[in-house]
Amino acid sequence: MDITILDTINILESRYNKMDGYFSALLAKKKELEKEKDLLQNEIQLLTKTGAVLKHMLDVMVRDEMSKMASLITYGLKTVFYDQDLSFLPVITKKGDKVHIELNTCDRGIQGNYESFGGSVAVIESFLLRILCVLKMKLARFMLLDETFASVGSSYLRETGKLIQELSKKMGLDILLVTHQSQFQECADHVYQVKESKDGLIMEKIK
Repeated sequence: MDITILDTINILESRYNKMDGYFSALLAKKKELEKEKDLLQNEIQLLTKTGAVLKHMLDVMVRDEMSKMASLITYGLKTVFYDQDLSFLPVITKKGDKVHIELNTCDRGIQGNYESFGGSVAVIESFLLRILCVLKMKLARFMLLDETFASVGSSYLRETGKLIQELSKKMGLDILLVTHQSQFQECADHVYQVKESKDGLIMEKIK
């Protein structure tokens, strides 16, 4: 069957209409994608600004927490080591994207790391850091200390006992201290002594 010019025109017109439809659909899709692109760009800008704000807030929070930590530990050091001028100085630095904290101790301008000033100072700082962890992590306010202060000099035990008593009352902490150091007895609410008996070891309340 012969195809007339009119048939050819009709075929071409049909193809044109299809192509025009495809083109219109592509234009609509282009506009939709451009709109989505604009929304994404706005979201990126917002997230960038928000990220900067959050980063600043986190930096402030970290520094604020470090300041509170330094205040408490410095107070503890000055309470126990009354004849020294000790202070706790955490130093915040950044290594890449991570925050690094150095726990330093200072005495009359001389600064050293965590254990630079002897075992007694390190023990008191460790004890205070554990208290801060209990409070910050909202753990049960109970601490079991087994000969924790064995390396603290005898001349500082009375002040150590007073510090434990003060923090226990102010922060609502129940502290059970197992020790041979009798100097702690005067600051304890209750004192028990382990004794041998014919039935084995018994605990006798002496205060």
